This record gives sequence, structure tokens and C-alpha cells, in this order.
Amino acid sequence: MAETMDKEPMQEDSPYIGGYLVVSGDNLWNISGQDTIYGDPYMWPLIYKANSGQIKDADLIHPGQYFYIPKAKGAERGAAIAHARNRGAWTLGETEASDLDYLAQ
Repeated sequence: MAETMDKEPMQEDSPYIGGYLVVSGDNLWNISGQDTIYGDPYMWPLIYKANSGQIKDADLIHPGQYFYIPKAKGAERGAAIAHARNRGAWTLGETEASDLDYLAQ
């Protein structure tokens, strides 16, 4: 399991709580469920949205990717959890339409 790490010091007014270096076997569900991240796997869409420029398919992330971990704020947190609970089955290789809708919010 990789550790949360800061590439550069985060300032208090930063929208991020830190960063995370992906290792083999990681997925967004497990990363967001770590106590050092959110402690709630249903909050994975926050990581996905904040790093959508390098995550083409939320079901497929790669070792060596570095993700910024955004702060979990009220409405954004609720929208992420709602999306995670209603998204449906994971499929590799294609971006689900519901993920695209979530990113457009």
C-alpha cells in the first residue's frame, strides 16, 4: 500500500489535503477508503474528478501515477458519494456515461 505523500507542501488555502502515489494493486475505491485519505471508499469520485486529466477510465489506474487528493467539501462530498453508490458495475477499458456526467458537474 502506498503512503499519502506531498510532492510539494500544501498551503492552508490549497484545495488539496495532499497527494498519493499509486502502487500495483491500487484502485480508487481502496485509496479513498484508507484512513489517511478519506476513510470512506464511496468518496473515490473526488479523486477521479480532481485527476481526470490523467485518469481516462475510473476503473483503471496505473502504478506510478500521482494523484492530488482534494479536500472533501459538503456538496461535492455528497455528489461524489451519490455517484459512487449509483454508478453500477465496474468495467475496464471504457469510460461509463455516468462518470462523464459526474465529471461535467
